[in-house]
Amino acid sequence: MLPKEINDIFEEYSEDEYSLYVTKVDYSGSNFIINFTLDVQNINDKGAFMQMWSIEATKHMKNHISFDSAQMIKFKDDHPLLWEFTDIQCELYFSGDCKDTPKLFYDLYHTHEKLFDKHQNFNITFGEQTSNSKRFQYNNGLLAIGSKKLMKLYAECLKKNGLDFTIIAEHYAKHWNGQRFISEPNNLKILLLGDTFVIAENFSFEKLGENSR
Repeated sequence: MLPKEINDIFEEYSEDEYSLYVTKVDYSGSNFIINFTLDVQNINDKGAFMQMWSIEATKHMKNHISFDSAQMIKFKDDHPLLWEFTDIQCELYFSGDCKDTPKLFYDLYHTHEKLFDKHQNFNITFGEQTSNSKRFQYNNGLLAIGSKKLMKLYAECLKKNGLDFTIIAEHYAKHWNGQRFISEPNNLKILLLGDTFVIAENFSFEKLGENSR
């Protein structure tokens, strides 16, 4: 989905020769718009230049914006951040006696971090003052609610720590449109630009300008 002009730059230059950064976000209209700059350095006498681009996301669903410098921009139609929209949703319950709660926490956190990196917070906490830790005073309870793919990976962590699990209440992902619950679209894509991500149905690029330096 990247314009040929951007792909050509990525093929000609290495990642240490350019940087990308978001300069503006506009959600005032019906679509979600991101402006970003592609800054190419003068390395090996190739010349330096800066391109300004705009991306328009139609039927936007979710985003996280970072204005930090980045070295990549890409699209995916299969990514863990899409699971809350594209996967079956369910509840994960555990049963059994947890012998080593800190290890279980580490296994769950490490699994989450590998999938989502910095893009999504890990929301299972085992602190002494939290209801999540209290559940392990008993030998069964609800661990988490989310996509089935994620719950199955969490379930593997439970098994590694000597616990059994049950997955129930499976249903298709839906959202409230103001009048009723409707199914999420099944053709979503995710734009990844460093720590920025945008989930939408379609993306279109427009070049805003270029400056040589």
